[in-house]
Amino acid sequence: MPEAGKTAGYSDDSPEQGCLGVIFEYCESRGFDETAIAERLSLVGLLEPKYRDQGEVLQSRVIRPNADAIIDSFYSSLLDIDDFNDIVARHTDPERLRTTQKKYLLSLGVDFGSPDYFLGRLRVGSVHQKMGIPQSLYQCTFQRLQALLIRHIPYQDWRDRSAADALIQFILRITALDMSLAVESYCASRMDGLESSLENVRGEKDRLHRLAVTDWLTDLHNHSFSRHFLADALSLSRSEKTPLCVIMADLDNFKKINDQYGHLVGDKVLRIVAARMVSGARTGDEICRYGGEEFLFVMQHTNIKEGMDVAERVRLRINSDAIHAEEAELRVSLSLGIAQARDDDDVDSLISRADKALYSAKLAGRDCVRGDVVIQQGESGYQLADNMMFD
Repeated sequence: MPEAGKTAGYSDDSPEQGCLGVIFEYCESRGFDETAIAERLSLVGLLEPKYRDQGEVLQSRVIRPNADAIIDSFYSSLLDIDDFNDIVARHTDPERLRTTQKKYLLSLGVDFGSPDYFLGRLRVGSVHQKMGIPQSLYQCTFQRLQALLIRHIPYQDWRDRSAADALIQFILRITALDMSLAVESYCASRMDGLESSLENVRGEKDRLHRLAVTDWLTDLHNHSFSRHFLADALSLSRSEKTPLCVIMADLDNFKKINDQYGHLVGDKVLRIVAARMVSGARTGDEICRYGGEEFLFVMQHTNIKEGMDVAERVRLRINSDAIHAEEAELRVSLSLGIAQARDDDDVDSLISRADKALYSAKLAGRDCVRGDVVIQQGESGYQLADNMMFD
């Protein structure tokens, strides 16, 4: 038994030093580093020098000669408890439980200041919690064990009253130490379980939220999300006095694809188009499947000239390569309409203006970009026409 202030249970040249780090890691995960071990021993009075060798006395005089009798009496008293019988029936057979209990008894009080001892007692509480043993039953069994150990102190030892008292005090203190560690670990394991359950609930809530706002086919955000997102973006644009653009994009002649090749091919085309839109747009541009083959882009901090450049890049990305679906090789194109938010816009009015620009793109022959203001394309990209003013 180490003196107070030294590493509990091991010296620097201990043969067990190689596994010390693993033992301390588990103990420390339950809040028991060297200092905490010493504090717990002090709390139950086991740092007193007179108890240093009492573990071996308890083993040699009480436990080893009487282990089977103590276990018989211990389990006889527990068999009257319905909860105990139910637990045994669910988890193990009586003989296996008796073997486990005997191992526990034969280690009781042996090198009780070592991290290894603390580790074993912490594990006992964790295992019993996972077995579903009620905490009230768990704590009361220690009192029964105390009484049985005291009862099996040999008659001749009672002649030296001071020695018997020291052994009784050690029994009370060592079982108090074991109970404190086991119950502490029991409660910690229960809290771990509750935290895990809460984390699972949070994870399920997040999963359901993702399902609620995500389009199942394209993995883009869906119509409902797009409108809420745009409402927030409009509000932020006004408060920050920054530009905001939206694009309504529609896949050209998509009905013909479904009619000629079937909906499975149509679905694959939509997935590939959605992926190309994401790769053609900028980081931070929100792209949603608005419905069918129609998509909504929300571009914050973007004026219409910048938005035109993005729209044109997306258009070119869509028709840059054929789409291979089943045995078909399809060339697809996209028409896009863009509008920049005005001070009096709400979600509906802004989308409506972008939708009218999209209609203009369809009338212009499809596979092109149109804005809701007069624009022209120059060598440096899209520019506002000379007769237009824009902030």
